[in-house]
Formats: sequence, structure tokens, C-alpha cells
Amino acid sequence: MLLLALFSAVLLITKQSELKILHTPSGVTRPPHCALTCVGVAKWDWSNGSRWINSGAFRGKVLMHVDIGQCNFVSPPVITTSTRSPFIGLCPPLTVLTKTDSDEYSNRFYVVSLKSTTAAEMRRKECDVHWTAFGYIC
Repeated sequence: MLLLALFSAVLLITKQSELKILHTPSGVTRPPHCALTCVGVAKWDWSNGSRWINSGAFRGKVLMHVDIGQCNFVSPPVITTSTRSPFIGLCPPLTVLTKTDSDEYSNRFYVVSLKSTTAAEMRRKECDVHWTAFGYIC
């Protein structure tokens, strides 16, 4: 009886963690067993390789390059981001920049501030980028 209960619990946990991707940036979907959720935090202080820089292309905005190469996606994933700071409400909203027609963006993405600010200000406010990527690994 205990074995049956344990088997049922494992089966339930397996079913609850299933990921289904309905649409992708490229419009191409793959088998469900290839789907993966990968998450991380790009730190404001350059401690994990990411840093805020003033954008040359978007005047008055800042950007950050986020490396997601360890996720091993085979095509550009669906990405969501948010900013976090120990100082409530100080980080501006962001937009994600990717190219859906480039495998180069399977391993990285950029975030750009929607409001004018500077890289020094983002570092002063300690604005981290929390990200989630949903994509395929096969």
C-alpha cells in the first residue's frame, strides 16, 4: 500500500511539472519533451557577468546583455523579465530585445529601459534583472 502511495505521488509530481509551450518567437514549436524553463538573475553589480551600460542606439536609455547560454536552447526562447531592487519602486520597466530569425539569440538577450535613466543610476539603485526563459533544448 505504501509503495502504491509513493508511486502515485511521484506520478502526480511528474505531471505537475510538465511544460507546454503554445507559441514561440519564431512560430516553430517542438515536441513537449524538448521544452525547458530556465531562470536567473542578472546582477546590477557585474558579479555574474552582466552590467548596465548607457545605450548608444536608444538615447537616454540603458541596456544590459544577459547570457543564457547555459540553458542550451536550440532556438530563441520566450523571455519575461522584471527588475528588482532593495529600494521599492525605483527601477524602470524594461523591454526585451531579441531577433526571432537568429540562433545567436538562443544564447543571449538584451533588456532596455523604457524610461530615461543612466547606467550609474541603475547601479546606484541596485537594479537586478530577474528573467525566465521558456524554450526548447532539442
